[in-house]
Amino acid sequence: MNAKMRIGLDIGGANIKVASSDCSIARTIYAPLWKDRTALHRILSAISYEDGAEGREELRSASVGVVMTGQLCDCFRTKAEGIIFIKNAVVSIFRGAKFFSTNCSFENASVVDSHPLLFDATNWLASSFYLSKDMKNFIFTDVGSTTTDVIPVVKGEIRAAKRDYERLMRNELIYEGVLRTNIAFICRKFRIKGVECAASSELFAITADAYLALGLLSEEGYTCDTPESGGAERTKEAALRRLSRVVCADLEEIGHDVAMDIARQVRDAQVKHLADALREKRERYNINVVFSAGIGEFIVREAADMINMETISASEIYGKDISAVFPSFAVSNLLSDF
Repeated sequence: MNAKMRIGLDIGGANIKVASSDCSIARTIYAPLWKDRTALHRILSAISYEDGAEGREELRSASVGVVMTGQLCDCFRTKAEGIIFIKNAVVSIFRGAKFFSTNCSFENASVVDSHPLLFDATNWLASSFYLSKDMKNFIFTDVGSTTTDVIPVVKGEIRAAKRDYERLMRNELIYEGVLRTNIAFICRKFRIKGVECAASSELFAITADAYLALGLLSEEGYTCDTPESGGAERTKEAALRRLSRVVCADLEEIGHDVAMDIARQVRDAQVKHLADALREKRERYNINVVFSAGIGEFIVREAADMINMETISASEIYGKDISAVFPSFAVSNLLSDF
């Protein structure tokens, strides 16, 4: 394999994403760190080998750029502790790895040790910075399994806050995704046969159930754990059963039509939340172009259409697989500039 190959790693709390700058590699590995953070080393070791067209190929000699969000997991006492833990795991496999900072620069492992919070949650920043080289006025919007980024770029300058809690304040980070989000977080109430019904706050169903039921997510795309224990089914019928439980009912009590309507209300609410954030950014920065990425691009399209904004799709430009891992793809390409 060419030693100059560049790969990017995006190490999240639930998923590890890897992509190459030439689009030949684009993978997502479900790996919930809060369950077993020690598995990170093993997973990274497996990533260091890929099945190429000519057989098993070693990637350890590749140039590696890293962004991370997994430090927020509650298996770490602080984010700084998590950042250093993730850094140690990465450099044990990819010794020359470079880490993308909030200064939009790559640094080596020693800088991570001395200034860990410079590397806190920079995946969205790498994506926006990469796109800003060719696009000057847009809102980068990435809907993933767990969160949504809404990042305004004005005249090539990224205008989002650097800290996640600040982005939450400014609607630049919406803690809703299309797989892992608790349904009761998105909708506090549902309309059931024309009557308003409060949602249970239990973790009975997640957004993956709504989008599987609606046909917007395949059974294979339901890659996270179900809310139920014991390896519950990832089928439409099982998803409808879980959605029914959100209003404290069995599927047999309320019927398929009502359960499907619950799924639609989840989608409508999530689309509206994003549309509201996009509208606010449009009015504040006078931007009408949205660059969409992530496994939840369908949410971005609906939200942009709702408020008549233009959408540029990562899937249409780079392919669906790259869109799903866009931060790792972006950071792999940024390596060539440093």
